[in-house]
Amino acid sequence: MADIGTLEASKRWGYAQATISKWCRQGLIPGATQDKIGSDWHIPENTKCPKKIKQGRITNEAVKM
Repeated sequence: MADIGTLEASKRWGYAQATISKWCRQGLIPGATQDKIGSDWHIPENTKCPKKIKQGRITNEAVKM
């Protein structure tokens, strides 16, 4: 399964990268993992945004990789 990072998730969902990281820490993004504390987050590519996607951004359905 392919993963994306917080930067790619922030671009897709329209939220700041820091917000995506916070959601990962809070357990709001299912399947998000880290290799160790302080390392990059790995988010499953097909994960849907836990909040409403901000208008004017690419939606989960529009992203076909």
